[in-house]
Formats: sequence, structure tokens, C-alpha cells
Amino acid sequence: MNCHQYCHSRFVLLFFAICSIQVHTLRAQVAKPTNQVPTIRSEVRVVLVDVVVTQGSGEPVAGLHRDDLLVSEGGRQQTISSFEEHTGGTVSPVALPPMPQGVYTNYPTIRTTDSINVLLLDSLNTQAVDQAYVHPQMAKYFQAAMAAPPGARTAIFTLGSKLRMVRGFTTDPAALATALTDSKSGAEVKFEPQIASPSRKNRELLACSGIKTPAGIAACKDFFAEEDAARSADRVLMTLQAFQALARYLAMFPGRKNVMWVSGSFPITFFPETTPRGGYRGEYGSELKQTTRLLTADQVAVYPISATGLTGEEATRPDNYGRPTSEENSDLVFNQIAMEALANETGGKPFYNTNGLSDAMKEAINVGSHYYTLTYTPTNTKTDGKFRRIEVKGINRSFKLAYRRGYYAASHETEETSKVKGATDPLLALMTFGMPDFAEILYKVRVGSIKGNDDASPTKSLVRYGVDFAISPQDVKLETDASGVRSETIEVALIAYNSDGTVQNMVAKKIPIHLQPDVFDSLQCVGFQLHEEIDLPQGDVFLETGISDLTANHAGTLAIPLHIATQAAQ
Repeated sequence: MNCHQYCHSRFVLLFFAICSIQVHTLRAQVAKPTNQVPTIRSEVRVVLVDVVVTQGSGEPVAGLHRDDLLVSEGGRQQTISSFEEHTGGTVSPVALPPMPQGVYTNYPTIRTTDSINVLLLDSLNTQAVDQAYVHPQMAKYFQAAMAAPPGARTAIFTLGSKLRMVRGFTTDPAALATALTDSKSGAEVKFEPQIASPSRKNRELLACSGIKTPAGIAACKDFFAEEDAARSADRVLMTLQAFQALARYLAMFPGRKNVMWVSGSFPITFFPETTPRGGYRGEYGSELKQTTRLLTADQVAVYPISATGLTGEEATRPDNYGRPTSEENSDLVFNQIAMEALANETGGKPFYNTNGLSDAMKEAINVGSHYYTLTYTPTNTKTDGKFRRIEVKGINRSFKLAYRRGYYAASHETEETSKVKGATDPLLALMTFGMPDFAEILYKVRVGSIKGNDDASPTKSLVRYGVDFAISPQDVKLETDASGVRSETIEVALIAYNSDGTVQNMVAKKIPIHLQPDVFDSLQCVGFQLHEEIDLPQGDVFLETGISDLTANHAGTLAIPLHIATQAAQ
């Protein structure tokens, strides 16, 4: 990429005064570099911990001060440097300047404070019969909330073969209830192939029972067991990647994020060091660490809610102590242990063995919206990537505290390197149909048909569109060598979907960047500029645009609805 590509006059005019409008509006006070030498980074780590304090039957405790809590890391008491109480979220609109026709931006237009909530309906790990029970319960919660004043800001996501946003953040419970029942929202009951349904298990048993020899029966059972293990492994990986994508999206919102994860099973915990189930570390080590870092950095607390309803807890009855655990009860115990671990690790609370799922939702939102944020600089300054355990105690011993129990003490360089080595490029996964827009990288984009294009389809059923990006330069991590040349690799992608979510066309390219110091200076005012083209079919099209910084593993996306009219024959 050369200076001519960056400074093309048509492109600069298109995005007008980025220095005075885009940079000032999208990112306040962008500091222009004063020299061309590499930046010296100070590795002073500040740890942030959100603490929910309750008492009695779960009522939030208000009015605490810094001296009311004690925090330690690795058994050593730490000095709390800041302490703040949060009592709910407020919504602030962000005023953007008017965009020229055909120009769009992924800059968020709503900013919230304190806390937001996500209802995550999981069909990937939930039997269809349990999904059918869950949906009316969630609708019941939102319908009851209609009688109250506007409350917590909430969004609805589903997790199936992919993560999908059903309804973006709103304080309107009627809109959320409608989204749950809308046949086009994607919230309907689903049969996912990765989870074995009771009918499939019965078919497998019948298949093996028809075999006459013991060796044949054993081989049949081993075959189905291996298939089930492979499907379970797929579910674990898909679940981890979904939480990574969700955390990336939530990163644009400040404050605490309470995720109500409604599921029939919980196949993994995110912090294997805090539980005896550390065997996942080898198999999913890089994905686990990536998920943990994102959840920690973005202040995500998980509230696991069992979709199976009241079970009677046969496995935990006193008269069953000391007896062998049946396979069915072992699954129940495993899930409850996993739910306790998930909540304990992230600062949430588990809800199981209850038919009052709407009540569980209400309690999770109520408790999660009232919390305290404290920060400290750890006395252990090593950045060796090891897990650091956190413990918070209240001076009043009757208080019940929920908070995340630790973090990985990786240096900035180690963390970014592990992201690149340990995780696949996230961009295309973030651009699947139904995903929200991501704002880790901010940009403007102009979309328009290319007149007189000779490369379009001879039948003119496809129209060539040009897509011009202007990327906020401070959102991209540039490596600087001794001569002041800055380098990076950026991926740009375009995916065209029809209204049913079927891919119509796709373009994805990795673009190496090498910037001389004088070119880098000029880009502070005009941004990184990229141009791509894609052929779009006639009719209504959703054009998903995306930019990924492959060094920092950050991404930005923006979905643009278009109506494509075929060009007249030339």
C-alpha cells in the first residue's frame, strides 16, 4: 500500500475533514505523534474487580465504602486505589454529524453506563422440549415488566449453530417480548445436531441391541460413544467462540455486563484453574484463555439459568449419599457443578432446580445492576501469563459477595501474541448473518454502484459495487521498526446476504501495510483508506462489511441494507 493509495483526492474529498469531524467525533482527543521513534510501553497493571454485595435473602447492600471490603491476590492483601458504587444504567445518545448519501459508520449511537443485560437463549446445549418450556417463561418476565416503569437495558441473543442477536439493547419490555415470539427473529425452538436428542439415543440403543455377539455390541457402543464425544467437542468449541464474539460486541459498552445464559447443559467452565475440571486446558487451552481474557477485560458476569426446570435433585437427597450415581444423575450433578463454577468465576449467580425461570431472570437483573467497582495495582508485578487468584472479603461477615476469582497476568505483548497464535481470525465469524455490529475498530464506509463497469455480469443480473473504507488510525496496532517505518496486516471482507441469510457473494483479502514516517503523519488526518469491489444480485441485499487488525486481533463490522437495481445494458 503506497502514498498514492492513501491520498487519492477523490477519497479524501469523500470523507471530507476526517481530522476535524471523524477523529474528533469518533474518538476524542487523538494525539498526533511528536516523533518517529518506537513507543516505550510501561507495564503497570491495574486490576479491576466488580463486586456484588447482598445480604439476607439476596437484597443488594447499598452505601458501602472502600474500607468495608478487603481484597487480596495470591494470599497477599492489596491496596484498593479506587472504589465506586453503581446502582443502575442510564442511556446517553451519541450525536453524530450527518452522513452524505451512501456513507455509513459503525460508531455506536447509544452509550450506557453502569450495567447492561443480555438474555442468551442456548439451543446448542439444550433439548428442544426444554427450549419450548423456556420461551414462555422469558416472555412472562417481559410481559410482567410492561406494567413497571422502563427498567434495565436488555438485549436478546440466541446460541445455536451460530450466535445471533434477536433484539438489540432496549428498555422497552414489550419490544423484547415481541422479539421472542416473532417467527423471523430466530428465537424459535431448534433441533441442533450437536446435542443427542432422546429419540436419537433410543435409535442408537436399538441399533446395538440388534447385534448378536458381545464383541459386536461393544464395538457398536464404542462407535456411538466416539460420535457423541466428537459432537460434544464441537459444542464446547462453538460455545467458547460464541462467548468470545459476545464479549467483543459488549466491549463497546462501559460498565458491567450481566449475561443470563439459559441452557439445558453447561459443557465447560471458563477458568479451569479454579475448578477440578482443569483437563480442558490442553484440549481447548488457547480458546479458553482467549475467552477468559475477553470476559475479564469486558466486565462480563455470567448468570447460568438451568432450562430443565424442577428436577427434585434426586442425586443430592440425604438417602442417596454413599450410593453409586446413575448416569442421568451424574449429568445433573455435573451441570450443577458447572453452573456454580461459571457463576463463581465471573461474579454471577446460578439458578437451577426451579420452575420460576422468570423469577430467576428478575433476580439476576436486579442483583447484577447494583455493584461496586474497585481497582488495585498488584504487588506481584510479574507478567508471566500465570493465573492470579483474587479474594474479596467484607468487614461485615453477613455479607455475601460475588466477584470474578482471578485473571491471567500476561504482558501486553504476550497477550497479543497469544491471541494471534492461539485463535483463528475472528473477522468472518463476526460477520455471520444476524450478528450485531462490532466497534473495536471504527470506520466510515461509502457504498455505491460503479457506473459503466465492463466486468459486471453480461446478463446484467449482477451489479458491481465499490466499497471505500476510512479507518480510524488509532484503532489499528502498528509495529514500528528502528527507522520509523510502521507495519501491519489488515483484513478487509465483504459478505452479501439475501433476506433469508443465504450468502450471495463474498470478498476477503489480507492487505500488508508499510508506512514511511511522512505517510503516517498524513494519515492522522485522513485515516487508512481501502477500496474493494463486489458484485451484488438484484433485489434486497444485506451487505456485511468488516475490517480486522490481525496483529491486535481486533475487528469492526457494519451491516448495510441495500436495494440493488440492475443497470441498463450499455
